[in-house]
Amino acid sequence: MIDAHLHLQDTRLAEDRKSIIATLRQLGVAHWCVNGIHPGDWRQVADLAREHEEVIPFFGVHPWEVNGLEGGWRTSLREFLEANPEAGIGEVGLDKWIRNHDISRQRDILGSQLALAEELKRPVAVHCLQAWGHLDEVLEGSKFRRPFLLHSYGGPSEFVERMCERGAYFSISGYFFREDKGEKRQVFLQIPEDRILIETDAPDMEPPESCVEFHVSTSDKEEAPFPNHPGNIRAIYRAYAEFRDRGIDEIIESTRHNFQAWMEKSRR
Repeated sequence: MIDAHLHLQDTRLAEDRKSIIATLRQLGVAHWCVNGIHPGDWRQVADLAREHEEVIPFFGVHPWEVNGLEGGWRTSLREFLEANPEAGIGEVGLDKWIRNHDISRQRDILGSQLALAEELKRPVAVHCLQAWGHLDEVLEGSKFRRPFLLHSYGGPSEFVERMCERGAYFSISGYFFREDKGEKRQVFLQIPEDRILIETDAPDMEPPESCVEFHVSTSDKEEAPFPNHPGNIRAIYRAYAEFRDRGIDEIIESTRHNFQAWMEKSRR
């Protein structure tokens, strides 16, 4: 199995991190795409990649972090990427769901990161909420022409074909197996099977109980959402396999092939 997107460096997982890593290895999770979200956590992501061969590091500025971003971040991002030639760029993107969003600044920062990805030939992990038209415009106006991941895809069905034309891969998280997300799940039936990946987005995107096999020990049972344990990746694979009426081994094999294709095409 491969977890196409998570945040293992997140402080909510700090107390359990050693046991989480042991669990992922026991489950046979071959690669963990660990995404940074701002310059302050890139060092932690780099350290995790140095210490654990399964980690594929991603360094990026999340759209939630752009308002407080300080100067010099572009230089720092380049330095981290050049020091980690296996690294991708992420988590980056656009978000109009959050309060006080500055979509113009988000677009500028995303464009800068896409330009760097094109220059250095790196995979990109994209976050997008309620800003699909803006994302299409940024992609159209940039020189970026590499495959990219739309992580935990919750966009409209009418954007699937357009994003596929642009080279997108789409990952599904356990969150979309909640009973109230049936309509969102149907969108995944429109995505070509050779563009599907699986993720936890841990410790975020809390899955339903049907997709929970592991709990973070620091979870406050009196207050939801609970931190999502990365070990729940197996249950998410199982849920997706049942959703597609396929065997889990078949889904593991197909998504591994898709992941390898994304990585290889991004680096050409």
